[in-house]
Amino acid sequence: AMASFVITRPLLLAALLVASADALVAPAVRVTAVHLAAPRASVVASAEPTRRSAMATLLSAPAALALATFAPSAALAGESKANARLASLGLPPLANVNGYIQLAEFIGKSGPANIDGEKTRGFVLPSPLIVAFSYPQTWVTALPTTSSNGESGTVSAGNYIKGDSAAFVAAPANGAKSGSGLSKASLAYSVTCSATADVYQDVKVGKIVKREGAGDYVTFEYSYTLLTRAGFEVDRRGVGAATVVNDQLTGLITATTALRWKTESEKLMNLANSFAVYPVKKSAVSSESRAE
Repeated sequence: AMASFVITRPLLLAALLVASADALVAPAVRVTAVHLAAPRASVVASAEPTRRSAMATLLSAPAALALATFAPSAALAGESKANARLASLGLPPLANVNGYIQLAEFIGKSGPANIDGEKTRGFVLPSPLIVAFSYPQTWVTALPTTSSNGESGTVSAGNYIKGDSAAFVAAPANGAKSGSGLSKASLAYSVTCSATADVYQDVKVGKIVKREGAGDYVTFEYSYTLLTRAGFEVDRRGVGAATVVNDQLTGLITATTALRWKTESEKLMNLANSFAVYPVKKSAVSSESRAE
């Protein structure tokens, strides 16, 4: 039979403290919670707790709170690294957005790789760039890799299980000298330029909006149908942000499924609004590599 005992008022207060601590420190620190049905409830555990073991659990809350207060999280470390990198290059920092992690990474550190011996190549960039944006803290990142064959991949982040993503792209600007001069055709091509053309159909770009703030960036909503290798069609929607750097369209393309658009569109817009890209000298990239 499972053991039970009556929780007195002091124990109840301590239990509430534990529950509060657990909410504060998750997911970095996890404290065993005590589930309460009423002021006089039973504490149930698979190991048949005693009064002494329950008290030990309850009194562990201050230690957990101390850990939460003084142990820096990975998210905070990421934010500090991204803005420190931008500052070292004399560039403005990314804004702090609750629930988002800041990212600032180089791309174009070497020539584009010839992928698997095919003619398909990575982005051809006249000079290295630093790509910066803030992504939801539950997403994971994927960054360019460099080998003797050259550089492949891009700066990206996503919740790939759910079908949400954001990726840097570079494409022809077709004569545009600024973000506000980019045509719908150029922006539509930027959505598909990182994949083979036969997997996309019905790419439609909505209204192009000049983004407020520093830099000449535009944002736009778009939609398309993805043709999967299994023969299924998946409707997707997204938000893009773009500007012109070194006479190229450079942008951040975010996307989700049409079914998730209603709940995820705000996140995608936040991503697009945070996006920034700057040309950097090869010497700046080399000096940082040596420092690491």
